[in-house]
Amino acid sequence: MQRAYIYMEHPESGQVVTLGRLSLKGRLGEFVYAPEYVAQGGWVPDPIHYPLRAEPYTGITRNRGIPGFINDAMPDGWGERLLHRVYGQALSTLDFLLKSPNNDRVGNLMAGRARTPDEGTGEGTIPSLNGLAKFIAACEAVYDGQLTAEAITALSMRQQRSALGGARPKRTLQDKGMLILAKPRDRFDHYDLPSIEHACMTFAAMKGLSVARTALHAHSPSTLLVERFDRLPIKDGARRIPMLSALTLLDSEWNAPYHRDWQYAAVADEMRRRGVPVGDLQALFTRMCYNAMVGNSDDHPRNHAVIWLDGQWRLSPLYDVLPMLDEGPAKALAMAVGREGSQISRLNLLSHHAHFGLARDQAEHVLEEVASWVPALRDHYATFLAGADLDSACAAASSDRMLS
Repeated sequence: MQRAYIYMEHPESGQVVTLGRLSLKGRLGEFVYAPEYVAQGGWVPDPIHYPLRAEPYTGITRNRGIPGFINDAMPDGWGERLLHRVYGQALSTLDFLLKSPNNDRVGNLMAGRARTPDEGTGEGTIPSLNGLAKFIAACEAVYDGQLTAEAITALSMRQQRSALGGARPKRTLQDKGMLILAKPRDRFDHYDLPSIEHACMTFAAMKGLSVARTALHAHSPSTLLVERFDRLPIKDGARRIPMLSALTLLDSEWNAPYHRDWQYAAVADEMRRRGVPVGDLQALFTRMCYNAMVGNSDDHPRNHAVIWLDGQWRLSPLYDVLPMLDEGPAKALAMAVGREGSQISRLNLLSHHAHFGLARDQAEHVLEEVASWVPALRDHYATFLAGADLDSACAAASSDRMLS
């Protein structure tokens, strides 16, 4: 049985403490809170599914045996691929947790092999934006299969590791006193996805949605820079802000063949259970409509989250919004939008309005307002995009199904 200790930067004191121990046997997990933490009592990341208690949580089977609030802090996709290349061996689920760096994990959790966190846990140096070129070179080396021992050293490959999730390359850097997420254009992209995502995000911000701040790096390849909202500014110690994905709120399995529990209304219900203000539930409804309008059908529950701010859970800023290109207007979203599942239609989008703290007429007003943004969005795209990028992004934007 493999084990890892889970550490937490306490949201109140800022101290790094041992939260508990995670054990895995195959794909069966067990989590137990540290006795010292149970004795003192206090804040835990997921009091709904994992309330503080002395008894272990056994028989965990979802997500390879990893509790959701820990799974949120683990790499997948690109992060796992890079770890495979750097270490040149088969890695277990806990290896991915333990061999990924603590300094860029999502939220306020960290991990290690020692029962008590070492001094300085999670404080590893994060390079400036000048480190982007070396990261891009490292990505190319991974794609080319050229990770010799010399290349690993020359490209500082172990420093390029990341605990961040997602299928595409990304790297945490620092710029202008903030931690930022750099998302370069992939060599296999047919379109300039960083520029398209930047356009989607900045338009949402213009329309009053709470959005993660973005910028475009001017050099080639185009790179989207996203300000990390789970960290305070560096001058304030870059304190970690707790974060839970909607996948964790739902206590859902990522790799299930069917995702019947992936529902916007269910996410809203789980937010309400955690005391999220009703205004944030209403904002989630607006985001659902926005995803339908721009054609973002990759709106899965890892692309929604809550963060702990000023003693309560709040809906995080909007992030990872990108239309599915070459498919025209979206017919459905990744999560169910109403009683008829994920299909986009006026009736379906409005059918769960009460879950979002909206009266029917309020929901109708929001839907119709978002639907009216299509011409302005296409004009906004034209300020950032050209050629096939512009044509494909504009083709994905539509309100026809939202209003029919």
